[in-house]
Amino acid sequence: MNQPLRVLVIGAGPAAAALHLPQLARLRDRGEVTLAVVCDIQPERAAAARRKFGFQEISGDAVATLARPDLDAVYIFASAQLHYEYGLLALQSGKHLFVEKPVAPSYAQTLELAALAGAKGLIAVGGLNRRFTQALTAVRERAGAARWRFAEAVFHKPEFGNSPAFGARTWLGANGIHALDALLDMMGGLPERLLAQHTQQPRPAAFSAMMTWRDGAQGVFLCNNNSGSRREEYVFHAPDETCTVAAAGLTIERKGQPTTRRALPLQGDGFAAEHAAFLKSVRDGEEPRHSLAAIAPSMFVAQLIEAGFSGRVQLPGPDPAPRPRPALAGDSILVVQAAEMHTALTHLLPRYRLLSIEDVRSSPATRPDVVAAILGRGSAALPADILQKLPRLAVVGIVALSLARHEPEALLARGVRLVNASEAYAKSVAEFALGLAILGRRRAFVAHGVMRAGGWGTEPRPTGLRGHLKRTARRIRPAIARVGLEPFLRSRCSAVARYVDGSAPKAGRPRDLQGATVGLVGWGANARAFAGHLRRMQAQVLVYSEHATEADIRGSGALPASLSQVLAADIVSLHRGLTERTRHCLGAAELAKLRSGAVLINVARGALIEPDALLARLRRGDIFACLDSFEDEPLLGSHPLRELPNVFLTAHIAGGSSDNYAAAALEVVRNVAGLLAGEGVPHVGADRLQTMS
Repeated sequence: MNQPLRVLVIGAGPAAAALHLPQLARLRDRGEVTLAVVCDIQPERAAAARRKFGFQEISGDAVATLARPDLDAVYIFASAQLHYEYGLLALQSGKHLFVEKPVAPSYAQTLELAALAGAKGLIAVGGLNRRFTQALTAVRERAGAARWRFAEAVFHKPEFGNSPAFGARTWLGANGIHALDALLDMMGGLPERLLAQHTQQPRPAAFSAMMTWRDGAQGVFLCNNNSGSRREEYVFHAPDETCTVAAAGLTIERKGQPTTRRALPLQGDGFAAEHAAFLKSVRDGEEPRHSLAAIAPSMFVAQLIEAGFSGRVQLPGPDPAPRPRPALAGDSILVVQAAEMHTALTHLLPRYRLLSIEDVRSSPATRPDVVAAILGRGSAALPADILQKLPRLAVVGIVALSLARHEPEALLARGVRLVNASEAYAKSVAEFALGLAILGRRRAFVAHGVMRAGGWGTEPRPTGLRGHLKRTARRIRPAIARVGLEPFLRSRCSAVARYVDGSAPKAGRPRDLQGATVGLVGWGANARAFAGHLRRMQAQVLVYSEHATEADIRGSGALPASLSQVLAADIVSLHRGLTERTRHCLGAAELAKLRSGAVLINVARGALIEPDALLARLRRGDIFACLDSFEDEPLLGSHPLRELPNVFLTAHIAGGSSDNYAAAALEVVRNVAGLLAGEGVPHVGADRLQTMS
């Protein structure tokens, strides 16, 4: 009896845990594999997989684990880039390979993996998740050597507005590739000619292709990832015969009359078949239908369709001089809280090993290989016991704007350079601030409240005695007009209204942003990005900063100004960091300088404004405030700010979008890599740190 293969699984994310790991657990129960190690840069995911599926060990260091001689096969469930980089390392270390789709970023890289597997005498396959495996096998056998003369493959999925997953260029590579590969496999391989089209969008999501084969057979492939529902279907035609494979199962028709209907599973049989075929190939040495060598032509055709190609299909010849690959560096990067950084981290491969904090903590000695650390969103400062083990730590990248919680002074004292996500957050915050400026200036937020209360316009419905008098006057006005007393009573009602609620100031009429004067308090990355938007809107920008040079401000199309000048603008927006010196820098005296009708925006720190003074100024009713941050968060449910009609409140979300987090991770990863490579990448020094929150 064959000994079970000892396997390593890299990647324990949701898809792997739901689709692949259960299959491996069944194979383990049948004695075909031993689940030796599960590796994930997120230790909690690896630990969960160990508990649920019975792995013997967990690790966060994929590179070190790939080098272990006691492992026979490697399964990688990650992005296309990780499949390629770690796949090469697995094959180079003599291990059979199973990679999820997309198997690699490109046809050339897929071919490189296949060639290395062939040279090493190893099996390398791709998990394309071919659904309807039983049905398609039956259809293939039914055609026999005659083959089908016409085929249709349809794969649609509702992914409108979503970015392609798993590191693919388009949704065709991330999703539809398995249906395209099934079509080519059923029709005998690469077509001779191709006519392809795709939607003209920033990133194509809908594709169509007509194909012809050398023997005259034809095929049509349709893949729309902007659809309203998921649909997968294959239809094969021969003279007087049609086979349809769909969610309902397999239907065979002769001369328009159904002769056979078989209900076959939609999900699961493809996954199980691919895993079983992989292990069988490892045992008997025969290349399976889903080997990387067999899949590579489908990758090539997918790239042609993505490019809208029309013409004869010809695979590129072998590269006479394969590109030399740099040897994997001996340096490592510690990654903490990697949940939102997987795509960004692929930019570090193959130059650096990626480690989890548990890998460092469990090391019996120091880790001089660790030269940098990247701390994801929500992470804390590096613990003292970890820092003691990192004698060569040179760079710490923090996927956030603020560094305060990460003890930056101590890191700078060690000679560590600090990187944050200032540019990514600046773009997100500036976009948010621009929206607030436009809607605040238009009094749109007040109009929203008026509409919700049953009114109309941009003036809140009056309350109390004043509101009662106005509603009564509106009700009896027609009768008063008929007897000619309207002019007399109007003057008397105005006098009473002034007595009831004083001057009753209003926050101003709706105005455009174009031509307005906007004053910025502070001049960091957020303010620069916001100023760029404002200048494009033809607003005048005034800047008060105690640190920026006049040339820097003027170079961005803004004008340096005093704090008094900035506070007198139509819109006043706060962008400075919070320090002991700037805490409550806007008090009663400063807020009194805001002109009637002004819009006050705070997308920086709530504690920049003295809270009692802010409440008092807002209660006068003649300014409008858009507040995204507060001195004490979350804001109490009973806080008086929630009751004021001239305030728009958001829950510290100016830089909080998923797009922002992805951009922040990419910025930090690239800048960390740049600093390690000796490039002149901006980083946070002691001077800059003094002005940051």
